[in-house]
Amino acid sequence: MNPIKTTPIKTTLFGAVAGAALLMAPGTASAAPTDTFAPLLYSTCSFGQVDAALHVQAPQIAAQLDGMPEQKAQLQSLYNLPVDQRQAAVDAYFANNPDLAARAERLSNSADGAQAAAIVQQVADTCHSY
Repeated sequence: MNPIKTTPIKTTLFGAVAGAALLMAPGTASAAPTDTFAPLLYSTCSFGQVDAALHVQAPQIAAQLDGMPEQKAQLQSLYNLPVDQRQAAVDAYFANNPDLAARAERLSNSADGAQAAAIVQQVADTCHSY
């Protein structure tokens, strides 16, 4: 499972959740790699609801995720876990892949992180409507 590739973070936004690269808004403080995606990690929405919300809120990202069936399947597997186990699964993945965790942390503190955080929050806020 290696969802972090050389593609821009916006193109791997949700594939990254499945495997690793989680972003955060820029700033001087170091963000945990999973902070940006916390709204979705703890969401009670199903994967189908999140996917539908993503297609409405960020269709370009949804289309890119649709083009990455392995990462999309990993994300769906993550969503098959109970809400309280998702964070642990992502944390375990990072613990086993420290290079990816470091890259995710750098991305978390980048300008793209702020944009990703806004998209994630928007999807999390609307997914129950689908």
